[in-house]
Amino acid sequence: MKKLNIILLALVALTTLNLSSCKDDDLGPSIFDTKEYPLDRSIYTFPLDTFVKVNFLEPYNMRYLYKLQDIGSDMDYNLTPCSYDQCVNLAVLNKYLWYDVYRDIVGDEFLKTYSPRVMHIIGSPAYNPTSGTIRLGTAEGGLKITLYNAESLRPDDLDNLNEYFFKTMHHEFSHILHQTINYPTDFNLISTQFYNTAGWQDTPDSVALGQGFVSNYASSQAREDWVETIANYIVKDSITWANMLDGATRSWELATDVDYDHWQRINAKCLQGKAHRDSVGYYYKDGTTSGGKVVTCQVVRKYIQRNADGYAVPDANGNIVYLSIVDKNNVETGREIILKKLEMCREWLKTNFNYDIDAVRYAVQHKQYIYDANDHLVLDAKGRPVNALTYVRPDGTTLMDELRQMVDRYKSLMTTK
Repeated sequence: MKKLNIILLALVALTTLNLSSCKDDDLGPSIFDTKEYPLDRSIYTFPLDTFVKVNFLEPYNMRYLYKLQDIGSDMDYNLTPCSYDQCVNLAVLNKYLWYDVYRDIVGDEFLKTYSPRVMHIIGSPAYNPTSGTIRLGTAEGGLKITLYNAESLRPDDLDNLNEYFFKTMHHEFSHILHQTINYPTDFNLISTQFYNTAGWQDTPDSVALGQGFVSNYASSQAREDWVETIANYIVKDSITWANMLDGATRSWELATDVDYDHWQRINAKCLQGKAHRDSVGYYYKDGTTSGGKVVTCQVVRKYIQRNADGYAVPDANGNIVYLSIVDKNNVETGREIILKKLEMCREWLKTNFNYDIDAVRYAVQHKQYIYDANDHLVLDAKGRPVNALTYVRPDGTTLMDELRQMVDRYKSLMTTK
């Protein structure tokens, strides 16, 4: 026993000596490489590497990863990197349409606090084969945003640019914000009867609008509804947004006993442009069957004036007569529901982040489109808003040329090995 005590005392002394040595002695250089290397001026990506360092990493501590990162990619998908040229386009547009807007409207401190710490750019889409959908982006833990399909970026097509990139970025950033501070739980109750997690992709956008959603994806679940409301309001031009709200005033009904063969015939006419979709409606699912054959089906269609056989009864000018279920069932229109949701988003953003969504929207719209002296959208020959990014100015240049120069100017600093 005495011998055991001596051994234990020796061990305690040795441990104390070792701890003292660790605390006081110089252990020499680390076995890990802790040196910060400067950017390599000899590689062809140096201009973009420098641009993202100066505009994203240094001011906002955000790592802009445009070279595909295996360790940070979702291995459930077959993914490919994005070309250098498209990475340049996305990076300068990211600064111009996203970071500069939030900096000017909400402030640098807001970006320093809530901006993602990593943005990962993927060239290819992320396909979901089971649902037939593609993933446009993800927000992970309030720290990282991944953008897919960057190779398809088209600055000359603002619908493409917003749908696949900037709406996605505002969408994912809004996820980061509500992951930080919860949005009002009352929001979850507004459209609870219409959420469809498994089959949202089968809901036509026009039907979703009538139910009070800005997109069919918004109808998947409440948190997606919340961020889709914010993102769509910011990027949709005023004409498109007004048309969406107008479409959302139309009420919908579910016809549960429609003759299947008849509906197939009138739907074929609709596909040929000989019948109106608002009257024909959208096939929903099978109804009754007889001898293994579908006899009736369920159809989601606009609530319009019809005769006893279900045919549209037009007005004296031959126009469809839209009716309102609001008058019949005392329920809100899709327009009223969307505006209610938007107001909740507006108040939450302002109260918690001093984020004025209307000011952000105004800035984004005026960076994307050409406006006249009266602050009205300038329209092209087809009645579409003119794209400010690719509009050819009197000197023959475009805004995209100017934005790309922010990267190209670093070429003068390159060296050769």
